[in-house]
Amino acid sequence: MSDDSGSTVPENWKRREFPGIPASLEALWVHKDDTGYHYGVQLEERHHNAQGYIHGGVLTSFADHAMSLAVWEASERANCSTVQMNSNFLSALKAPAFVQIDTTITKKGRQMIFAHAILRVGDDPVMEVSGVWRVFTKR
Repeated sequence: MSDDSGSTVPENWKRREFPGIPASLEALWVHKDDTGYHYGVQLEERHHNAQGYIHGGVLTSFADHAMSLAVWEASERANCSTVQMNSNFLSALKAPAFVQIDTTITKKGRQMIFAHAILRVGDDPVMEVSGVWRVFTKR
């Protein structure tokens, strides 16, 4: 299933379906190991923009969703909402591509969580993202 080009889903990843806007990406792929959860998305030509590259909004949507899942885990699965996100596109991307995200929680408070992430295809970074999420504590 895996190859060296980063174009297919690696072995041992599980497909997860989500409703709403994340469904527009099709499935999110999830892998859990000793370091935590890892997320990826398989992008195809239907995710291209008019110039034939993966649309930046597709990558941004994936980053927001996957980083929100990391924040959700870090907040002990409390409801959370994106307050702010900054993104830097590092390279253009053509399909097919399996994009993985590596998210780090950089600061955690009671009501706000800060995170940073790198999206990559194989070992090649394609986007850098940082953001802030509001955590809604259960009453």
